[in-house]
Amino acid sequence: MASVNFDIPHDLGHAEARRRIEQGLPKLEAHIPGGGQVTSEWPAEDRLILTIIAMSQTVKADMEIADDALRGTVTIPMMLSMMAGPISDFVKTSAEKMLAKA
Repeated sequence: MASVNFDIPHDLGHAEARRRIEQGLPKLEAHIPGGGQVTSEWPAEDRLILTIIAMSQTVKADMEIADDALRGTVTIPMMLSMMAGPISDFVKTSAEKMLAKA
């Protein structure tokens, strides 16, 4: 497994950042190249675990929402390790777009 960390600064505060992420999650599936399935789980108020299934592979994103940043790790299976950059960029860019929308 390959892991890629990311850090997205914001000035929204915890509650607004979480609201924007929650609001954007239902739209995420439609933006997966080639289609896929996304499930989300909130094991804590400030922690989100995304499971993305595409091309019969599972990618996990574990994120923590802080008052000033969204920090996370994308875990990519070996079968997709050559695409680790684009996959982690997709997760990071998607999160940035969700945080940017009011």
